[in-house]
Amino acid sequence: MEKTLIRQNAQWNGKMFDHLCPRDIMDNLLKKKTMRHVQILTGVRRCGKSTVFKLLINDLLQSGASGKSILVLNLDDPQFIPFWDDSSKLFGVIENAERLTGEKVKYLFLDEVEHLCDWEIFIKSAYDTEIFEKIYITGSNSQLLQNRFSALLSGRYFENEVRPFSVREVFRSQGITTLLDCYTQTPKVLRIMDNVLSTGCFPEIVLGDADEDIKQELLKSYFESIVQKDCIVYSGIRDTHLFFRLVNYLMQNMGSRFSIPAVGKALKSNENTVASYLNFLCDSYICVDVRNFSYSLKETSRSQHKCYFIDNGLVSANVFRYSPQSGSALENLVYNELRNKGYMNISFDNSKTECDFLAYKNGKAYGFQVCYELNDMNLKRELYGFELENVMLEKKILLTYNQKETYGDIEVVPFWEWVMSPPFT
Repeated sequence: MEKTLIRQNAQWNGKMFDHLCPRDIMDNLLKKKTMRHVQILTGVRRCGKSTVFKLLINDLLQSGASGKSILVLNLDDPQFIPFWDDSSKLFGVIENAERLTGEKVKYLFLDEVEHLCDWEIFIKSAYDTEIFEKIYITGSNSQLLQNRFSALLSGRYFENEVRPFSVREVFRSQGITTLLDCYTQTPKVLRIMDNVLSTGCFPEIVLGDADEDIKQELLKSYFESIVQKDCIVYSGIRDTHLFFRLVNYLMQNMGSRFSIPAVGKALKSNENTVASYLNFLCDSYICVDVRNFSYSLKETSRSQHKCYFIDNGLVSANVFRYSPQSGSALENLVYNELRNKGYMNISFDNSKTECDFLAYKNGKAYGFQVCYELNDMNLKRELYGFELENVMLEKKILLTYNQKETYGDIEVVPFWEWVMSPPFT
């Protein structure tokens, strides 16, 4: 255990972590660093939660904290398997760390805490006794907060989702930081766009210099790890064959409307099983279930669904017919950027107009259509998508790969320009 602790706590030597890419989420996290509230970071595996830990540790070191007062425990490490069944055993691990460093632990970082049985009791005890100045934890399943933890620490924690790089963060990692850069280096911007549409935004994929085939192998390993650990094992799925068939169906039909009963029939299953499996996928952050817009809160009035995935690369690595130069690939990217830009209550209109996205920000509704390439054959249909009944849109934006135009109150904007525009657009 001593070697494991030393390996996981490089900050004990007093040196800061280097070669880290800044993340936009840090502004929010640093505003809350002096508050005792437990900080929970959730998100899909490999999205950069551990890197955010390192960025937070760097900030602590810059603020004068001793590296030996910071303890990181990655509970996903096999060395911690004997501790998974009893969270109280962690107190012994902490004492061991203090014995090694000769200093009291003030800042506790627990990575992948969902492995720990009754972890919420351990956190509650540590919080109540004030033995740490700050506790940070991560988890890869949204059900992390659906148990008794939310009741035990009601009002005493913050939860933030860490996502793969936004396209803005991808641009920044490649030296593109402003709209001026985009317009003066448009060929480079479009090459980055092509890469994002093909291999996605996971940090290791974006920052690495591996060949295309190696990146595809990495993405397949990400997918298998997420599905195996955070869906099949975590949720106790027995019919794994049906589960993988459902995942494949959703990937093949990414961004297309479907109903749960129809999918159940297509897979020769039933709607209850399909609905449960879809929920397991969403809980692992691998995809989201977007419902059709309705003023009614009744379930029957929102029976249409669309599925979008957390990253285009996961789909391209696992679907034979995936095309980066397609409307569905761009639409998936747009959904994730809507989330990254802070839009809420994202839905789609399933009336005659078929608006791709209705999204809210600051109490105002915005309409978004997505078209990879606008032409004479689809122009009328795309513009007509904004003719909604009983919905007043603050803005109407039609996002394309690289076309710019204006049609009345409808703005046709290249996706990359919209990404780099101020957050309120």
